[in-house]
Amino acid sequence: MDIKNKVVLMTGASSGIGKATAELFLRKGAKVVLAARSLEEVEELSASMPGTLAVAVDMTKPQEIQHMVQQAQAYYGRIDVLVNNAGQESKEALESIDVDDFARLMTSDVYGPLVAMQTTIPLMKQQGGGAIVNISSGVLHTAQTASRKSFSSASHSNTSLLNTRTEYTDQGISVSLVYPRDSEPDIQKPLKRRKSTHTKRRNDKQLRTSPEAIAAKIVDTIEKGIAVEFL
Repeated sequence: MDIKNKVVLMTGASSGIGKATAELFLRKGAKVVLAARSLEEVEELSASMPGTLAVAVDMTKPQEIQHMVQQAQAYYGRIDVLVNNAGQESKEALESIDVDDFARLMTSDVYGPLVAMQTTIPLMKQQGGGAIVNISSGVLHTAQTASRKSFSSASHSNTSLLNTRTEYTDQGISVSLVYPRDSEPDIQKPLKRRKSTHTKRRNDKQLRTSPEAIAAKIVDTIEKGIAVEFL
């Protein structure tokens, strides 16, 4: 897909990976919808990125997600690309995470993107195609040690959303999954943490991938129609 003049709906756009990706889309000539939980933050960002639309959304609330898509469609008349990037993350070890916290993770990281896809796909069908990229956490693949365990619900659950790829290929809609290595999280609202005895590894910074590098991979995934991208 040629990004130029395409309409991109970017969630988690106020910081980190989302902000870097939105900026790259804009440089490539796309029309970008900046969606994030804080309207103040996303409006401030939009003011520095002429031609963008700022939309507030809580990815744990289906009605707000549907309204986000409707706002983007009403403003630009189409949605060519959906990037599901917003989410929450817990640094608790698996045996310590609170069940209610885990439920909130599932709601924001899995159910939220699902609702966004369900609302956007019919529009893409009508216009003859589009691209969807779900951003998952690569932490489980790169940084599980006895001293530090990161846990993200999206690491595996988002994989099931990728299974829709073949379902929509004939209709010109590509569905892709990007697994970034640990980076600056685009967290809407940090989960409450218990006191932890976990110590950070000295080489954490070496394991991190910059938001700009991840943004480049996300755009490349869309341009080339790649199914899964590991960073």
